[in-house]
Amino acid sequence: MTSDSTRWFCFLVLVGVLSQSQLSPPPAHAEPLFADPAFAARWEYVDRPVAAGVTQRSWIWGPAPLSGPLTEWYQESPQRSRLVQYFDKGRMELTHPSEDPASPWYVTGGLLTRELISGTIQLGDALFLNAGSGARIAIAGDPDNSFPTYADLATVIDQAQPDRTGQAVTCWLTAEGWQERPEAASDPGATFVRYITYAGPVGELVGYNIPQAFWAFMTQPGLVWRDGNPAPADPLFDWLFVLGYPIADPFWVQVRLRNEPTWVLVQPYERRILTYTPSNPPGWQVEMGNIGLHYWRWRYQFTPPVRMHPSAGYFGLRPGTRAVFGSSSRFDEIWQVSGPIESFIAGSELVAREELRGSSRWITYWAVTENGIALCGWERYTRAGTFVEMVVFWPPLHLLSAGDLFEGNIQETTVTYLSTRVSAHTLTLRVQVDEQTLVGTPYGVVPAWRLTLQTSDPPRLVLSYLNSSLWFSPNLGIVQWTTDQYAAQLREFTAPS
Repeated sequence: MTSDSTRWFCFLVLVGVLSQSQLSPPPAHAEPLFADPAFAARWEYVDRPVAAGVTQRSWIWGPAPLSGPLTEWYQESPQRSRLVQYFDKGRMELTHPSEDPASPWYVTGGLLTRELISGTIQLGDALFLNAGSGARIAIAGDPDNSFPTYADLATVIDQAQPDRTGQAVTCWLTAEGWQERPEAASDPGATFVRYITYAGPVGELVGYNIPQAFWAFMTQPGLVWRDGNPAPADPLFDWLFVLGYPIADPFWVQVRLRNEPTWVLVQPYERRILTYTPSNPPGWQVEMGNIGLHYWRWRYQFTPPVRMHPSAGYFGLRPGTRAVFGSSSRFDEIWQVSGPIESFIAGSELVAREELRGSSRWITYWAVTENGIALCGWERYTRAGTFVEMVVFWPPLHLLSAGDLFEGNIQETTVTYLSTRVSAHTLTLRVQVDEQTLVGTPYGVVPAWRLTLQTSDPPRLVLSYLNSSLWFSPNLGIVQWTTDQYAAQLREFTAPS
């Protein structure tokens, strides 16, 4: 009997035994639940047999969703946001919900490896938010390993390799550079058995080698969940859908695993990272790294979920509020507040304020909590609606709270400025409370605090009122501000009924 026939015979026997025995139902999923039936179907197909205990192998997605339903900003999706959900091993995405649900690419997997290594967050098919550097998160072994991290692979990936089929992986990546591990040549799992070519990031033909351990894992048969029962499938999953293409040849690293020095073979793919640990028990020697968990923590470490606080009304940021400012230019500024918005920073309820000024349209996003107000970032467009830029602050840029309003108080906040147009950099905002006074505006005489705001960025990169003297009313928000080249005063204010 051939090897292919043998493995299918084993599967058929196993399914027959299972069909005659009573299967224990899979454990009930704890919250969070699946964000969409298509996500649930993707998970169930490959991971329900593992959860139900009818097969022993490593997870493809994870035991359950890691996050609840999230909407993340994506330029080509309806309303510029798409539904996503994180799992230990990856992220499921629903970018175009109007397309055919029967399509194998209706649900996609995020290119998380590339983003974690490069430090760029994909916001559209060709739009990226620059986070400055890759994630300093260990890719293998114990979580507190200092090497290698995703950031350490920036010079490793996208270096096309020649066909080395039949040779063995002996390259060893260390913090000091490349070394050789010749004894690895005796491990059959480290022998290259496939050479994969494809059009690389800029369209050039690239190729990478895949060793036996990984190729066997990528093309393995196995039990899937189909029509309410376990059933054999060959292959178990579509490796291109799950992993993406390889983006480097594999290499050995020595890491601490369960506090013991351990050799691990690593290969990065576009969507996942595969690891081969020969010292692990069979069935768990090849695993997918917890890249979904790593990415989720990296992207949202500085922006944990917040909910809109009732104090929103006291800062002139109650949804439905409209303000008109007469300005020193020939255009009035019009601010319209809406919310809550949950797609600018997934999982957070933010207040959005559309600010029309001159030829530009800004949408600023504010966290309004019991700790005051903080600017999370903005989107900028032309009046005609052409996208110009997105900016996100890590963490949100704190402006002030009611407790900050006393004469002589000075607050400084330092954050990382992430942009789709310029490199990530540090920004510091200094807010000084000068005095409380009565301010005459076309809207009327308003009691307000005079504040001096200064940022470390040039005016072209930030909103005008972040580098200005302004007058702030706890009930109305900004009522007047002046810069060296601009001035504006509140002329109309309409609060929601």
